[in-house]
Amino acid sequence: MKSPKLGLVTVLYNTPSVLPDFFKSLSCQNYKNYTLYVVDNSSTSESLDLAKSLSEQYAVSTIFIDNQGNNVGVAAGNNQGALAAGHDGCDYIVFINNDLLFEQPTVFSELVKVATDDNVKVLSPLILNYPAGNIWYAGGEIDELKAVAPHFMIDEVYQPQTIRRARFTYAPTCFLMIARDVWEQVGLMDERYFAYYDDTDFLYRIVQSGFLVELIPSALIYHKVGSSTGGDISRFGMYHLTRNRIYFIKKNIKGMKKFISLLYTLMTRVFRMLTIKNPELRSAIGKGILDGLKM
Repeated sequence: MKSPKLGLVTVLYNTPSVLPDFFKSLSCQNYKNYTLYVVDNSSTSESLDLAKSLSEQYAVSTIFIDNQGNNVGVAAGNNQGALAAGHDGCDYIVFINNDLLFEQPTVFSELVKVATDDNVKVLSPLILNYPAGNIWYAGGEIDELKAVAPHFMIDEVYQPQTIRRARFTYAPTCFLMIARDVWEQVGLMDERYFAYYDDTDFLYRIVQSGFLVELIPSALIYHKVGSSTGGDISRFGMYHLTRNRIYFIKKNIKGMKKFISLLYTLMTRVFRMLTIKNPELRSAIGKGILDGLKM
């Protein structure tokens, strides 16, 4: 049987410093049947120019999609890359951040083996934060009553014997491998999110379509958390997390769960706004609440 082709989709946004490690990691993978689709949302050409140079240096098969200095958002960028990968006949779409490191050369081969041998349609590796090496993702769930998607065991010390292969309702799209037929069934990411909760919404729709995410602990990667957005406590993060959480509830949650989830979110966001000391972050939360209610 011919090895399936992977379409790796990554979105650039003004973070050239992470790219050398990323391309070096890709080049060390022993599974080579992939194409990298680089979507550039950066405001300058620095990241794209460096990505082009590194793709040649490390002989990484790459297709570039240049948004000409326009930041169309993470969701739209992922859609652009996924559509190109689907058009090119890739068997699996792999959404992948460029702030990742792969110390193991077998990450792709482990995931492909599980996908093909066991007919698993949606997969995630085990993700540790970098450089500390503690657990960042080892399973997760979407909590409809709070409209959050907590990661299990987050920040715990990584002990390989405690992590088992299992299925979950949530995994972040910093690395998510999905069969093309499932991606076609679920549809594109909702571009109204721009950034944050785009993955929660996408995974929610995957689950609603009858699939779960399978955690594959033998595929281990590292994530430089927050390097592309400034982290959750930046003004950008506070605003989009607040706005998009409310939008997610209004769009997806039904019945009494919707009322409880919206009430809980508004109460906790207002409390956060009143207790936070930074005036810019207070303003970001307030604007996020108002804009979320309008969506």
